[in-house]
Amino acid sequence: MGATGRDLHVDIALSNVAMNYRPMGMIADLIAPIVPVQNQSNAYTVWSQADALRTEDDKRAPGTEANKIARSVSSGTYFADNYALKVDLTIEDRENMDAAFIGQLRNGRAEFLKSKIALNWEKRLADQVTSGSNVGSYSTITSDWIEHRAGYSDPIGDCQTAMENVQDATGFKPNRCLMGELAWRHLRKHEDVIDILYGTSGQGNVRYASREQFKALFEIDEFLVGSTYYNTAEEGQTLSLSPLWLDYVLFYYAPSRPSMDDPSFMYSFRWNKPGLPNMQIEVHPFDVKTKSEEIELGYYQDEKITSSVLGFLLTHVTSV
Repeated sequence: MGATGRDLHVDIALSNVAMNYRPMGMIADLIAPIVPVQNQSNAYTVWSQADALRTEDDKRAPGTEANKIARSVSSGTYFADNYALKVDLTIEDRENMDAAFIGQLRNGRAEFLKSKIALNWEKRLADQVTSGSNVGSYSTITSDWIEHRAGYSDPIGDCQTAMENVQDATGFKPNRCLMGELAWRHLRKHEDVIDILYGTSGQGNVRYASREQFKALFEIDEFLVGSTYYNTAEEGQTLSLSPLWLDYVLFYYAPSRPSMDDPSFMYSFRWNKPGLPNMQIEVHPFDVKTKSEEIELGYYQDEKITSSVLGFLLTHVTSV
């Protein structure tokens, strides 16, 4: 009989390989911080922004009690779906491999699974945050950033407008920016950006903005460039690559540490209880019928935009 349910074995060494391996360009976990939850589905608290930012009478007369204030709350809900993939390790693969390299063979399977799982996670997030209907506000810029000469387009002004929109509407200054690779390629070469960063220094040389310079220029804590591509073709068809993050720019607010009590543009709710798959590699025993063992990776999660007003999206910055 094949392996089922509790027949699997959690391989600690392979789990460490998968945990420590970061697929190139993947940033999903940095956009929507993971919040561990104890139930597969539940409600999460949405705190009143009006209550948080209202000034209250905190003056206390001698011999009297402190003024009691109220905090209004509403709620949203999540449901942590189960995401999992597995691959075979056949007897032919195993026996054709020198004994010293069997570990590398299994490690390769673990890394492959992590890459595939991460790509799906990345695409789910990209589909959410590149939709104007999911953010507080969005806008298409007046002039595209492809033409790099000063006076044609205004990428600095476009970004500043996005940041100010969020801050003026919510009181929270965006502290993070996510930019698609296509947008970053052109912004970092734009004359306005180069002039403000370098002035006349090094004129005549190739000068591009770095990611650290962009962070400093806009005084943000985190700058992420979405550089992941995916194959849009069906299995067996010719490779057709497309950028996940398009030519979009998102400014948003997120706390330095994920917490259910802190407002954030987005969170990932990870169902995390003993016995549940949580990015550990599970190995199903050798099946004599298929002459293979199965290596599996999975987790339970729901990615939610928990406060859309904390985000502003610039769309089609290279394709107006």
